[in-house]
Amino acid sequence: MQQFLDRAAIVEVVQNWALWRDTGRWDELRATYTPDGTMHTTWFVGPAAEFVARSSKAAKKGTRSQHFIGAATVEVKGERAIAETRMILLLRAPLQGIEVDVTCYGRFYDFFLRLENAWRIRKRVPIYEKSRLDPVDPSSTLKLDAAELARYPEGYRYVAYLQASAGTRITPDLPTPNSAALARLYEEGRAWLSQNS
Repeated sequence: MQQFLDRAAIVEVVQNWALWRDTGRWDELRATYTPDGTMHTTWFVGPAAEFVARSSKAAKKGTRSQHFIGAATVEVKGERAIAETRMILLLRAPLQGIEVDVTCYGRFYDFFLRLENAWRIRKRVPIYEKSRLDPVDPSSTLKLDAAELARYPEGYRYVAYLQASAGTRITPDLPTPNSAALARLYEEGRAWLSQNS
């Protein structure tokens, strides 16, 4: 019964993270992480508290994104857990003066820790599977730089292209399907859980 309750509580944190991130509930978002929690994205790697602060600042400037959460699998061992959850990221921003939508499919891979009887994210690393870019107005024409596109892994190619066009430094070597980075992440997850074995 406790395993069922733990899994339900962890899935709730994952779902809350997306809603609180996308609706600007920054205090609640901060509370989904442990005090020393970390976050990895295409545009940021570092302390979760800084991620929340920078997300808040970007939202005030008009950055728009949505995270849709899907099925999750959770493995709990003692006070630690790993959750892997389907997600879709939607971004809207200007590119070459044309408003575009970027859709990115992937998974959140979360290292969870139970603190004071509550589950919190100790580390979050997205696994990027594929992305696409579309003009909001279908009659608009974009000319993308093929060489610039090729610089980014297929899993987050169009997300990175859009963000880099705005001057963002893109995180290299994030996990994508069948990549060495993904193998390392899974190994790290197994080691994380084994510390409670």
